[in-house]
Amino acid sequence: MKEISDSEIRVIGQSGKRRFRPPSWLVWVVVVALAVAVVLVLLFNRSSRRAVSASVADAPMGQLTPVAPSNDAWLVVADTTVNDVPLTLFYPRNAHASLQIGLPGDSTVILAALAADIRADNGNFVGDFVVDGQQLARGERKEGYCAIVDGFITIGVTGGSDVLQRTIGHRGSFFRQYALVADGQAVPPKPKGKNHRRALCMLGDEVVLVASADRESYHDFATALADLGASQAIALVGSVSPLLYRPDGGLLHTIGESFDDPNANYIVWRR
Repeated sequence: MKEISDSEIRVIGQSGKRRFRPPSWLVWVVVVALAVAVVLVLLFNRSSRRAVSASVADAPMGQLTPVAPSNDAWLVVADTTVNDVPLTLFYPRNAHASLQIGLPGDSTVILAALAADIRADNGNFVGDFVVDGQQLARGERKEGYCAIVDGFITIGVTGGSDVLQRTIGHRGSFFRQYALVADGQAVPPKPKGKNHRRALCMLGDEVVLVASADRESYHDFATALADLGASQAIALVGSVSPLLYRPDGGLLHTIGESFDDPNANYIVWRR
């Protein structure tokens, strides 16, 4: 250190005001409070998203905000295997869902698949079938259903007669299919045999189309969907029926074969 003369003094210690150091218990109180605030925000956002996904069944339809077609919509395609059952998952993001009769093929389509079965005896739709508020067929033989109102999709497996009437009242669309998963539990339908299977599932907060890569029984397919984490799932027309998808905004790809029937109907997602 610098030497000092006989006429100077050296002051040892801190100069000026002392810095405030909070006690350790106060620091922990602040940290815990911030953590609780973050958790509450996350839980609030999650509950809000779940309320939207269940809109047709639970919320007043007049208060819904329609999902408008958007140029920002896109499709995510992912492969996975559950219980030795290879699956392809199609996630339509920010897309507008609808039900239509006739094969879609315009440039706005990002995903489409056959929805309701067609009767072999008269060529009519199997079960309750509604397009834009018009009921074209009646019947409750299949307890699984899909309702679409203002672009929102609701999947259920409990009959859904009340949802049907509300959907008609709001000029929505509705069709019935076999139930595969109800409240997270597999409920495979009675038909036996193996075939390429497809399903409409609720995975977390998203509606996802799932297709089996191989021929599967309904039992194995439904069990795989439940183990995948689906809370609700209904079948779509499988076998070699057409499935159209547009990955990365590119060309429209087709799986399966053309389905030449005047009542062939499709659930469609558009950007």
